[in-house]
Amino acid sequence: MKLATSTKVISMLLAVAGLGLMSAAHAADGTITFTGNVTAATCKIDGAAAGTTSNKAVALPTVSTGALNAAGSVAGRTAFGFKLTGCAVDTAESKGNPTKVQVTFENATNVTADGKLSLDKGTAEAPAATNVVLQILNDQQNVIKVGANAPDQNSQVVSIGSDGSAQLNFFAEYLATGAAVGGSANSKVQYTVAYE
Repeated sequence: MKLATSTKVISMLLAVAGLGLMSAAHAADGTITFTGNVTAATCKIDGAAAGTTSNKAVALPTVSTGALNAAGSVAGRTAFGFKLTGCAVDTAESKGNPTKVQVTFENATNVTADGKLSLDKGTAEAPAATNVVLQILNDQQNVIKVGANAPDQNSQVVSIGSDGSAQLNFFAEYLATGAAVGGSANSKVQYTVAYE
C-alpha cells in the first residue's frame, strides 16, 4: 500500500517537474515594439472643417461598349483631386507637425482582389454594366491598388506647403474585364488622409 502511494507521489512530482521544464522550453524569443503617432486632423479637405467628413462626387463620362470591347480596354479617364488648406505647419515655436500628406483608399466588399472597384448592382430600371470595373490612378496616371497597405497602393505623397496647403490629384476610369455590356456604372470608395 505504501509502495503504491509512494509511486503515485513520485509520478505526480515528475509530472509537475515536466510541466516546469515544458514552460521553460516555450520561453519568449524576443519582443515586438509597436510605435506610432496620433495627430489631430490638421487640414481642411476641400474647404470642409478639419476633422469632419468630406464626401466627393466624381462624374465619369458616358462611354460606348465599343470603347470597352475587350479585357484591359480603358475609357472615360476623369481627373479629380483633394485641395487641403489650413494645415498646421511648423514654426519657430511649434515643432512636430506633419510635413507630408497622402490619400489612401480603403478596402471594402466592392474592392476586387487586384484593387479595382466593382460596380454597384444597379436597379431593375437601370441594371449595372457587366464586365466593367473602375480603377483609380495617381497623379502620374499609374494604377492605384485600392485596399492595399499605404506604401503598396501607389498613391502620391505630397509635401505640405509653408502656407499650410497641399493638392493631391487622381484619375478614375472604366476598365473592361471582358466585352462590356451596357448599364449603369456606379461605385464608391472610402478614403483616409494620412499625415507623415
